[in-house]
Amino acid sequence: MKKFSVVLLVCSTLLFSACSSDKKAETVNSNTKQESKANKADDAKKKKEAEEKKLAEEAEKKKQDGISKKVLEADTAMKAAEANPTDQSVDSAKKSVEAIPGDNAELQKRLEEVTEKLNEIKQQQYSQTQSQITNPDTNFIDADGNGFDDRSDMNDDAKRAQSAAMENEANRQWHQGQENIRTGVDPKGNELLPGQDHAAGSNPDGTPDPWVQGQIDWAIENGYSNPDGTPTEKGQQAIDEVNANASPTE
Repeated sequence: MKKFSVVLLVCSTLLFSACSSDKKAETVNSNTKQESKANKADDAKKKKEAEEKKLAEEAEKKKQDGISKKVLEADTAMKAAEANPTDQSVDSAKKSVEAIPGDNAELQKRLEEVTEKLNEIKQQQYSQTQSQITNPDTNFIDADGNGFDDRSDMNDDAKRAQSAAMENEANRQWHQGQENIRTGVDPKGNELLPGQDHAAGSNPDGTPDPWVQGQIDWAIENGYSNPDGTPTEKGQQAIDEVNANASPTE
C-alpha cells in the first residue's frame, strides 16, 4: 500500500509538472504573438508618419516654387513699369504683385514708388493742360467774333457742331465722374485715384486719358504695339532688352 502511494504521488507530480509546462508554453506563445502584433502596428504607424512627412515636404516645396515663380513674374512686370510708367504697365505690375501669396515688402515698395511716379507724370500733364487753358494760343484769329478760330479749314457750322459735340462729351464725362465717385470705380472696374473721379491714366468713362492715348498712338505708329495693345516683334524685343539691362533684384 505504501509503495502504491509513492507511485501515485510520483505520477501526480509528473502530471502537474506537464500541465505547468503546457501553460507556461501557452503564455510564452501568447506574449510572442502580442509583441509581434504590437511591432507590426508600430512599424505601420512609422511608415504612415514617414509618408505623411514626405507628402508635406513635397507640398511645401511645390508651394515655394510657385511663390518664386510669381515673384519672378512680378519682378519682370515691375521692371517694365519702371522703365515706362503707363497706366497699363503699372496696372499689370500691381496685379502681379498682388498675386504673390503673403506680403513681398520689397516689390510692394517698388510698386508704390512707380505708382507715385506715374501720378507725377499725370499731374504734369494736367498742369500743362491747365496752362494751355489759362494761356491760350496768342495766334488765335476770330475776325468775325463768333468765338471760333478762323485759321481752321472748317466752316462755322462745322465748328459749331464740333463745339457742341465737345460740350456734350464734357457733360457726359462729368456725369460719369459723379457716378464713379458714388461707386468708387469707373465703368471698367478700375479703382479711382484718391479724391478724383477717374482711375490713373483714364477718363471717367474708363477710356485712356490724352497722355496715355498719346503713348498708345506713338507705340502703334512706331511699330512697337499692335492696335489691340499687344506688343509687336519690335516691341517685344524692346521689352526684352529693357529686362535684360535692368539691374537684378537683390
